[in-house]
Parts: sequence; structure tokens; C-alpha cells
Amino acid sequence: MNQSQYGAFGMSGNNFNQTGSKPPVNNYNFENVRAQQPAPGGPQPSRGKPLGTAARQPQAEARPMTSNRGANFGQKKDPFNSTQNQINLNKPKLETNPEEQFKAIEKEINTLIEQSAMAKLRGNLSECLEKAKEAFNKEKKLRQSKEAQNLVESINPDLSYCAALTQACALHANGLHQDALAKYQEIIKCKQYPQAGRLRVNMGNIYFEQKKYSTAIKMYKMALDLIPATSKEMRFKIQKNIGHAQVRMGKDKIKEAMTTYEQILKNSPDFPTGFNLLICLYFSGNKNKMKDYFVTLLTIEIPGEGEEENNENKGTTITDKLREDTKERRREAIYYIATSAKLIAPLIEDDIIIGYEWILEQLKNSTFPEAETEIEICKAMAYLKKKNIEKSIETLKGFEKKDKQIMARIATNISFLYFLENDYKQAEKYAEIAITYDRYNAKALVNRGNCLYVKNEFLRAKEQYLEAIGVEADCIEALYNLAYVNRKLNMFIESLQALDKLQTIVCIPEVLYQMATLYEMTGNSKQAMKWYLELLNKVPNDPNILARLGSLFARVNYIINQLTGR
Repeated sequence: MNQSQYGAFGMSGNNFNQTGSKPPVNNYNFENVRAQQPAPGGPQPSRGKPLGTAARQPQAEARPMTSNRGANFGQKKDPFNSTQNQINLNKPKLETNPEEQFKAIEKEINTLIEQSAMAKLRGNLSECLEKAKEAFNKEKKLRQSKEAQNLVESINPDLSYCAALTQACALHANGLHQDALAKYQEIIKCKQYPQAGRLRVNMGNIYFEQKKYSTAIKMYKMALDLIPATSKEMRFKIQKNIGHAQVRMGKDKIKEAMTTYEQILKNSPDFPTGFNLLICLYFSGNKNKMKDYFVTLLTIEIPGEGEEENNENKGTTITDKLREDTKERRREAIYYIATSAKLIAPLIEDDIIIGYEWILEQLKNSTFPEAETEIEICKAMAYLKKKNIEKSIETLKGFEKKDKQIMARIATNISFLYFLENDYKQAEKYAEIAITYDRYNAKALVNRGNCLYVKNEFLRAKEQYLEAIGVEADCIEALYNLAYVNRKLNMFIESLQALDKLQTIVCIPEVLYQMATLYEMTGNSKQAMKWYLELLNKVPNDPNILARLGSLFARVNYIINQLTGR
């Protein structure tokens, strides 16, 4: 606070009515005054008026009586002093004790570190780095101040470590890799931080991002040597990083990666590690090991599921967050199992169908029936690739008694298969079943629209395609078929609008061809030639496109010659 502002006020309050450095002598002190009889022959006091505060002179002019009460003399409570006390209470106390000042600065540094962390969580990386640098610089000045005042023993090494680490992490988050590496190296070399060697994991992560995988592996192994055997989870996490780096180094390191993943899977099994191991085995082509480790993948337990079952048996329920976390873990597990099955099915047996049947046999003995449904659908698609549509339909019909969502998917696929077989009646029937189970099934709506199109009910087909687009705005089948049906209805502008939107989603030769032919039909030769040329970039040797483009150029040249009179 501004002392000069309040100091002047305080002087006037405490030294009211002073004219010098010493208080004036009060010649008229009325305290402890006792009434006495006047001396004989002396002057008698006046009975009419009280005496004034000054000696009455015969020649002096009378003046009004005054009192010291007006100046608040003789009162115990001084309003000026009370006001001054209130002002002094509002003034911030000066930290005269250095230790208290240092504690306040340490609190500020901790606040800046927390703000940096929160900014990183929000995705504001520039603010994260700014707060981290400010915290580090303040902590550095704090250490220097303590050293200058011979308070070295009060330096907080944990705070120094935290400030430096926060800055290093912020540099890494902002992509300043070299600065981050230098900061990590500075922390590791400092003898005050004996556990800082573990930060080589962070350095390894930076080298991994820079695709310097051999250096990353070196850092991970150096950090692994410093982790005690009791910290099993940390050791396995570092080993996973080593395995990932080995895979990225190519085929030469695949065997080492397999060994790393096998070691982790034996001691601390989890689904991502099992999946990574199966990928390595896929490249090596070891069928027996693929089967063995797929079975191992099915035996991995999902954390929290056993506890949830026990609580349900006891009639209690766990919190919603825990339940949702368990469900999410299960969905993740099913994803890894289904993806692994699709990966190894073509290799573990000579026939992909036999491969899927072996996988389904293993799934029947597991606790993942959801994955079994996914593999059955994959098996039906494998029959379809073999052009065995009857077997594919038969496989899919086995799901008719499953839950609604699965039945909607199955009915959609069956409808499509019947459409390929030109059995439009059955195709429409199963499209209706799919829509009954899932009203917002865009693929089923497209299937029903296709059946109506074949029956020449173009307007009703158009309605189905539009409804499918309303459900799924980027449904490419619905957009393409909508353009086609609009063309049938001679609504060329609407057809071009649908195709224009479609080519922003997926630019395939079929879409370019339809746009070019539509412009040609509407007489816009310039746009037609533009899209035919675009199409030639995708299919440069197509004779039909070359013939159409040549015909357009000839027509344009003929028109130009006619106009110019040549």
C-alpha cells in the first residue's frame, strides 16, 4: 500500500491541535478540581454566569465560552484513532520474516505448476508452456535468494524437481523435442534427483516420435535397469514400449518383438499385447503359435468383471462409473478378439471357412459370445466371396432368434444376398424385417429402395433413398442411387446435386462417369469434357471414355467452325 497516503492521515489524527514537536502545556487542567471557599477579601465568583476558560481582563472584550470537549480532549474513545486503526487493519501486512516470504513464493510456484497441468488437459499447449516456464524461473530465483541469505538447508528439492519436470513435459507437448531432451538430460545429471533416471522413458518416447527407434530402445532399457523388481506394472509398460519400437524397426526385429510380447503375456497378460503378438506371428507365418496364443487371448480376464458378478450375487450393485468402465473394457476385448480372428482365419487352415469354424469352436468355450456372433457374420461373408450365396444365407439365417440389433444387421445382409440372386421378393421381405428391428438402418432403407426401383416404382424408391440420407448423411449407396433414380425421372439438376455431394465424399470412376454423361445429356459440353478428362486420370486406357471425349471435341470444333464461317 501507499504509506505516504495513509501516513499523513495518521499524523493528523494522532497529533490533533499540535503546533510543535512537544505537546503544549495545558494551563487549564480541569481534572481533579475541588471547590474551595474564596479567601476573605478576595474576589467573589459570579453567581450569574460560569467562568470562561481565559482570565478576565478588565479592558478585554468578552468572548464566547469555549470547551475542550469540541476537540475531544479528555475522552477515552478517539474517532480519529479508531479510523486509523481500521485503515491499518485493511493494509496488507509486510512479510518481514524471510521464511514466510519464501513459503508464499513456493505456494505461487505450486499454483503455476497446477495451472500448467490443467492447461495441458484442456489442450491449451501454449498456456501450458508459458505457466511451466514461469514456474521454473520463479523457483530458480527462489533458490538463488535462499543461497544468498545462507538458507541452503531450506531449499525444497522436490519443488525444484517438479518445476523442471513440468517444463520438460510442456516442451515435449509443444513439439519442442530438442529442448525437451536437453531439459530431461539436465534433470537426470543433477545429483539431487537420484530417481530422475526413470525419466529416460520420456526421452525414449521422444525418440520414438522422431522414429529413432534404436535410440528409443536404448533409453527404455536404461530406464528398465533402474526400476526395481517390485514395480512389476511399470516394468511391463516399459517392455511394451520396447516391443513397439522393435516392431517399427521392421522384419529384422520381429523375432525380438515376439520374445518381448511373449514375456509380457506370460506375466501380465492383456488384450493389446496379445493382439500385437498375433500380428508378429502373422508376419512369421507360424500357424501353431497363432492358434496357441489365440486361445491364450480368450483366457485373459477383464478387470472388474468378477467383482461385478459377486456384487450381483449378493444383491448389491457397483457405481455406474465402474460399471461403464467394465463395459468399455469388455467392448475393447471383443474388438481385439474379433480382429485377431479375422487376421488369422485365412492362415491357420488351408480353407478360410475351416479356419473360421476352428475359431468359432474355441469361442463357444469362452466367455465372449458377442465375438462369436461377429465371426459368424465373417464366415457368411467368406461364403459370399466364394460365390456360395446359399451357404451364406443359411449361415446368416441362424441368427434369426438373436437380439434385435444383431437381427437388423443379419436381415440387411440377407436382403442384399437375395437381391444379388435376383430374388427380389425375398430381398424386399428381409429389408422390411431389418427396418422393423431398426427403423434408422440406412442400409436396409437402401435395399428396400432398390427393390422398388427394380419394380419401376421410381418415386417410392427415391423416397427410400432420401430417408436413408436423412438417417446417414454420408451413405454413399443412397447418394449414388438417388442420382440414378433422378436421372430416370429426368430430374438432371437434382441428379447432379447428389453426385456433386457424393464426389466430395468418395471420388471413384463411377461417380465421375455419371457426372460427365449427365452434363453431356444436358448439352454442357465444356463441363462434360472437364469430367471426362478427370475420369481419364483414373482410367487412362478406357476406350469408351476416349471415344466419348473425342466425339465431344469434334462436336465443339464443328460448332466453332460453323460460327466462324470456316
